[in-house]
Parts: sequence; structure tokens; C-alpha cells
Amino acid sequence: MNKIVLRAFFLLSATLLGALDIPTQKVQIRPFGATIDVNAKIIQQNSDQQAITSPLSGYIEAYYVRAGDRVKKGDKIAKIVSAELSKMAVDYQSLKTQYGYLDKNFQSNKELYECGMLSTQEFTSKQIERDAMLWQIKSIEATLKTSNIKPEALNTPNSAYFIYATASGSISEIIQPLGSYVKEDTSIALIINKNAFFLECYVPQRYAMNVKNGQKVLIKNNASTPIYGKVERILPSIDEKTQRISVLASIEPSLQELYLNQYVGATIYTQKDKNYLSVKKSALTFFQNEWVVFVPVQKSLSAKQEEHGEHGELDEHKESPQYEARVVEIITKDDDYIAIRGLEEGESYVSDKSYYVKSMLLKSAIGEHGH
Repeated sequence: MNKIVLRAFFLLSATLLGALDIPTQKVQIRPFGATIDVNAKIIQQNSDQQAITSPLSGYIEAYYVRAGDRVKKGDKIAKIVSAELSKMAVDYQSLKTQYGYLDKNFQSNKELYECGMLSTQEFTSKQIERDAMLWQIKSIEATLKTSNIKPEALNTPNSAYFIYATASGSISEIIQPLGSYVKEDTSIALIINKNAFFLECYVPQRYAMNVKNGQKVLIKNNASTPIYGKVERILPSIDEKTQRISVLASIEPSLQELYLNQYVGATIYTQKDKNYLSVKKSALTFFQNEWVVFVPVQKSLSAKQEEHGEHGELDEHKESPQYEARVVEIITKDDDYIAIRGLEEGESYVSDKSYYVKSMLLKSAIGEHGH
């Protein structure tokens, strides 16, 4: 066991740390799998992107959103001035006026038909004429509804209409500039569903056999809260230039911001098939150019007597914890624990707040050198 880890063996008395609550745990054996650190990219499947299109030709008069804005389904996106809509509105109003006269005439003919004063052929002809015009009106209304334009826009000879969001998400791009002329079915903006992001991991060929569906992936983007994913698909081909395979991982919904096409680091946790001594990640700290873990120690009685004499000072610090730094060798890690060499199973160690211990050790060392 690597008992004394540094050149100097620093012991820290309770006069410095006694007032602090320094948590400790026991070194335990835990299962670990190999971790694979890779480069990755935030991507999205085409099916998770929604193009907002102009149903009719016209000029873009106004946008009500900008790239990056979050929208809900039905939110107003843009205003289009359309000569095509203006003509459609005039035709619509004309058809409705004509239909009103035809329907009134039809009701009169119906009364004549029921009295036997109009033949079936003549009555049927009047009915077909009226229904044909009604079909034209309904056809225009259906076209507008399909295009997400409200039919109320045709009640006046207006040449403008609004485009609404067809899905909830974020505006990733404004495709057509303000004032531009767009044709029917032209995409003007793009909505992405940020809860449908994928992580494309670029895994070196030598690790290809270690990656399996369902394995956990940790995204490293300097977020305060960890963002995790899960391996969903392993693409069957290797990139010819980089000799890496592409692994797609679904990403858990998160309040942290991720951006489409953003490059990040990632760690893939493979199957846990080996057991190692382990400590919590928060126990590890870098001290005098070494990775160390602090452990509480007790001095022998003779050592205490030498420091404090034969009397009362010894009793004052009888229960005081003292700490030493142990150099450890890192073997592997998972999201909470690190597999190490350098400690023994069941040994107590400082599991958190190691930075306090480190700070006090450094101050103690400086004080000793000062004397």
C-alpha cells in the first residue's frame, strides 16, 4: 500500500479542521466497465425538423419571430402580402353573393316542384347548379384550412395573410429574408424539436466491439448539471478517412442549452464486467502534482505526548481527526465513482469537501516552513 504519498507526510490537527464537518466513507469494491472518451456532435433526424412553408405566393411583409425563439403550435410566424390571396378573396365574395341568389331561387323552385308545377328534370338542374357553386365555395375554404390560413381572411378583399407555427419547438433558421417574394410551398423558416436531439459519437475502430445499445453516455459541455444519453444505434459503416464508427445516442430532456451542430465531448460507459476498489469522484483532488485521496489517521499515544507533553493538552485533542494525503492510481471511472489503486478495502476516506483539507494542509505546511 502506498502509505506515504508525498515527500512530506502532512498531518492536520483539529485546531484547523475540527469545526468543519468533513464527511467520510469506506473504500468499497464496485463493478466497473471501460469508459470511452470520444468527440461528438449534436444532431437531429430530418423527421424531427419542421419546415414552415408559404401556402400561397407573395411578399414577406413581417416576421414575428427570430432565429432561436421558442414557439408553440399556432403561434404567429410571418405576414405575407399576396395578390393570389386578393384574387381568391374577390372570387370567394363573388361566389358567396351568387350562391345567395341561386339558393333563394332554388327554394322558390322547390316549392313549385312540391306543388307539381315544376318537372323533376328542371328541379334537378337547379339543384345541380346551386350545389356546384357551393362546392366551389367549400373548395376554397378547404384549401385555406389545409394551408393553415383562416377562411375569415376572405371575408374582406384583403391581400395579406398570416403563417402560423405547425409544431412546437425552436426557430433554428429564418430561410427567406424579409421583403422577399416567395412562391407557393416555399420554406421560409425551420422549427426544431429540442427534445428530439441526438448525439453522434465518433468512436475509434478499436472500441467498436465494446459499444452496445442501451449503454449510458455522459455529455461534456461544461454544464452545471450532467446531461446523459443512451446508445440507440450503431451505424454499420466506418468513416474511410477517420476510421471511426458513428454511434447515435438519444439525449435525455434537459434544461441545459444544447445547440444543433454543436461539438461536445462525451464518455460512453460500457458493460460493467470488472470489480475494483472505488472512491467517490468528489474525494479525488490534485495535490503536489499527484492525484490524491485524503484519509483520516490517528497518531500514536507517544507521538501525541511528544507534541503536547504529559498533561492536559493531550486530552483537549484526544478525539481530533488528522488527515494524510495518499497518492492513488486511477484505473477507470463511471458517473459517480472512480476505480483506484492505493487504498485498502474498508479504509475510511474523505468523500467530500476535500478542498478544505487540501487548503488546510497547504497552510499547515507553509506555517511549518516559516518556523
